[in-house]
Amino acid sequence: MVDAKMGEVMRAARQARMARELESSCHDPREPIARKIRRMQRALSPELPAPIRALRTYDPAWAARFAAEAKRFRDALGEAVVRIEHFGSTAIPNPALSAKNMVDFLVALRDPAAVLQADEALAQLGYTGYGDGPCDPETTWWWRIEGEEVAFVAHLCTAANPWIKTVVDFRDYLCAHPGECVRYEELKRRLAAEPDRSLFEYSLGKLRLFYEISGKATAWSRSGRPPEDLPS
Repeated sequence: MVDAKMGEVMRAARQARMARELESSCHDPREPIARKIRRMQRALSPELPAPIRALRTYDPAWAARFAAEAKRFRDALGEAVVRIEHFGSTAIPNPALSAKNMVDFLVALRDPAAVLQADEALAQLGYTGYGDGPCDPETTWWWRIEGEEVAFVAHLCTAANPWIKTVVDFRDYLCAHPGECVRYEELKRRLAAEPDRSLFEYSLGKLRLFYEISGKATAWSRSGRPPEDLPS
């Protein structure tokens, strides 16, 4: 019991230190870093089987799984859907990134009313809502776990949300810049190898590099994305 309590104290202290370091070194145009960290910490998610949590090499099946899931969403939500985008590490095939077996995708709906009305349709698709998402203050996230092997995570927002461009630029920039992709890969593997790290701490550990690369991705996008840099 004493060891468990000491472990919790050490974990809390470690998380507080990581949060302070991020606040002093990062800027998020959408919300203060401290608020983002609190929101990430409060985010609810299901208990995931070990095979889903484990970092693995790129799996070509991720793209096919996303495509099938996107079709299910379009069929269920119809004209309310404006855009569906695969994002995160499972969406970066070249150069391939390792990832947990969780297929993240955003579903942009035409307006806030459509987002509020989507609950029943998502439940029929087998998804469970977990409230506010950790990625952006104007998203909600929904999870579907398929067996013991793969999870699908749908991030719902309106089509006007500027976060959409942020994650799409980040994805495309990594595809077009192998060196940055390698840096991100090395960090992910180092974090995954650290013992006794929660999913929250894993996410915090990636955040500084995400902001750095995201800033470059935004500038790259504004410059017109030189054709030779675009992902194939």
